[in-house]
Amino acid sequence: MPRNPYFAADTGQLTDTRLEPDSRLGALARRLAAIVTDRVQDDLAGVGITDLRPAHLRIFAALGHGDGARVTEIAERLGSTKQTVGPLVDELVARGYLHRRRDPADARAKIVDFTPGGITAAEAARRSAEDIDRQWADRIGDRRLDECRATLWELVNEPADPTGGS
Repeated sequence: MPRNPYFAADTGQLTDTRLEPDSRLGALARRLAAIVTDRVQDDLAGVGITDLRPAHLRIFAALGHGDGARVTEIAERLGSTKQTVGPLVDELVARGYLHRRRDPADARAKIVDFTPGGITAAEAARRSAEDIDRQWADRIGDRRLDECRATLWELVNEPADPTGGS
């Protein structure tokens, strides 16, 4: 039986994997995110960091440059759950990128933060992402890149009404 390009058998969902200039915005955004993730992972591999998956990079991004965060805070920043984020944090702790410490505000809670090796990996990932932005700015111009960023920000913060209303 020929494979239908509009049906993803593994998810049971209708999909069109062929991208065109008029493809759905979500499909284009997912592909753009995949391009960035692939490039960041390639750049990390170039400096010897080969054990980070895309989900790990999202944890890094959610931790940012602060004083660490609880797993529940990381999950909230990612729009995910503690049950999803917890095992990823466990993996990153086991690999030496993150560590846990007591929360000074609540001795029962733990704060997750970068180890020195985690800082090195996170900074390498950040530099790679910044390089991609610079290359895109060189390609389409700062003004268009800023417009893209502003439009995506607006759509992320004001998503379409799921009920179809206005």
